[in-house]
Amino acid sequence: MKKILNKSIVFALITVSIITASCTNLSPEKTFEIAALNSNLLSRFGSKDINFKLESEPQIYEESQKKMVPSSYYDYFKFDIANLETQLNRIKEIPEDDDNKELLQASKDLFSYAIAKQKEGYLPIAKLKDEKASPEQIQKAIADFDASTQNEIDAKFTKLMTAAKAYVEKHNINAKIGV
Repeated sequence: MKKILNKSIVFALITVSIITASCTNLSPEKTFEIAALNSNLLSRFGSKDINFKLESEPQIYEESQKKMVPSSYYDYFKFDIANLETQLNRIKEIPEDDDNKELLQASKDLFSYAIAKQKEGYLPIAKLKDEKASPEQIQKAIADFDASTQNEIDAKFTKLMTAAKAYVEKHNINAKIGV
C-alpha cells in the first residue's frame, strides 16, 4: 500500500509540474502578440498622442461603477500610464529563453522608456492643461518633449521591430513587420 501511495504522489507531482510548465510556456504567437503587437499602444507616442488626449474629454475607468467617468487630464494620463505598466508586467511575466530573449528585452526596453518619459513629460503637460495654461505654453511643452524623446523612442521601436521580424520569420508567424 505504501509503495502504491508513493507512486501516486510522484505521479501527481509530475502531472502538476507538467501542467505548471505548460501554463507558463507561451506559444511563439502569444509571445509575439504580448511583446510586439501590443507596442501599438505606443505608436502615437509624443505630440500625436498628447494632442489627441488633450482634445478628448478626460475619463478614467471607475471600478466601483464599472464604467468610464469624467476626470482631470492629469488622472486621465495617469490612467493610460497605468495601462502601459500593466502591459509591461505582462511582458516581464514571459519566461525569457534564448529563443525570445532579444524580442522580450527590446519590448521591455521600449515600454520602460515610454512609461518613464510619459511620467516625466505627459503628466506635467496634463497638469498645465488642468490649470488652464495658455495653448502656446502647452504646445511649447509638447514640442520640448518631442525634441527630447523622439530619436530615442524611434530607435527603441526600430530595435523591437527588427527583433520582432526575426522572431516572426523564425516561427513562421503570419505577420507583416514594417522595419
